[in-house]
Amino acid sequence: MKVDSLDVYYMIDGNISNKQTKMYYEQIAKDEVNSIYFEVQMNDRQIKSKLNASMEYAIKYLQKELPNHISIACCQSCLHGNFNPFGDVENEIFCLKDKRLNNRADVVEWFSTSDLSLETRRRKLLDFCSDFKHISQNEKYTYNDWDSENL
Repeated sequence: MKVDSLDVYYMIDGNISNKQTKMYYEQIAKDEVNSIYFEVQMNDRQIKSKLNASMEYAIKYLQKELPNHISIACCQSCLHGNFNPFGDVENEIFCLKDKRLNNRADVVEWFSTSDLSLETRRRKLLDFCSDFKHISQNEKYTYNDWDSENL
């Protein structure tokens, strides 16, 4: 297994904090990984996620292992992070912070007619920026299943 040390942002008791997080994985091809899991040290506790073939679900499994007062602050858990409804690439999400999309049909329409800005909106799932806001479907529609319990 290979290991990368990542700077991952966490919301801890309402405050953003950056923690070194280790990602373990098997390299299958140049841009393809498998058997992914994460480890992070939170105070005196070593937290390890469940193994998964998908980066998206490995991150969700890490969140599931964290104490209730800690959440991952990243594009995957952000109000502005939307998956491509036509199929996404592993570890890919799009920042639509300046778009007001009301439902899945709006997202499909936007992705099917988007211009060259699509490339500038591409992010990795664990990316973070100062515009981060946790997903709230009551505030804004996000084509993203972060809050889904399907694990």
